[in-house]
Amino acid sequence: MDKDYLLGHWYAYIYDQNEVGLDEVQRILSYLGSEPKNILEVACGTGRISIPLTQAGHNVTGFDIDKHTIARLHEKAGVLPNLNCYTADALSDDWGTGFDAVILAGTVLHNIITDSDYAHAQELFIKKAASCVNSSGYMFINFDCWGKDKFDVKNKGDEWTIFEGIDDIGTYGKYILVSGESDKETRIDRSGRRYEITPKDGEMFIVERQMIKHFPSYGLVKSWLEKYGWEIEWQSPVSENTFHAEIWARKK
Repeated sequence: MDKDYLLGHWYAYIYDQNEVGLDEVQRILSYLGSEPKNILEVACGTGRISIPLTQAGHNVTGFDIDKHTIARLHEKAGVLPNLNCYTADALSDDWGTGFDAVILAGTVLHNIITDSDYAHAQELFIKKAASCVNSSGYMFINFDCWGKDKFDVKNKGDEWTIFEGIDDIGTYGKYILVSGESDKETRIDRSGRRYEITPKDGEMFIVERQMIKHFPSYGLVKSWLEKYGWEIEWQSPVSENTFHAEIWARKK
């Protein structure tokens, strides 16, 4: 097996073991209510949210740019006639129309793959979300908004193991974050990711990637929501030092 496959398969499998978010799923279900709805989940990953929403009776469409996470989702879901998930690029591909609700969860705003202006790409997600739902449709979104104090706490070169483990084909790996530089004015964080992968009966190999992420303030995201016709119906408590925000909004 080639290294790209081994890394992609391992990451999807171990990520799936570590991303639970049951409270988040229950909140989304409470917002949606019991009447079946047509739902789109952007960057659905391995189905942490899409599968429970489908099992609750909703009709769910999801897509993700990573083919390995979609493969993992299908393995878990089996045959669910009201679930349709596929591989697509959220920036360049069409999201469709006619949905009752759109889900932008799992801090998807910070995992956009783009060579263009990062904030512009994030704003485009809010715009495309408004275009894909019906009149009076809904959106669930959560994101890290990093109070300014957060930008001062890391030292360049610090390392954290995000997760590690053995997947279903015997590959062992570690996913490590390497801190870089954060700018509190631009709200841009530059850091590294290192994957140490050891195939079953094989030698370890290392993949290193540089990441650039923009952490928009709560106020900036709120301005995008207002610009594209979203009205906030519920939000988590926010302050100037809020690290993470969650919003349930309705399209006007």
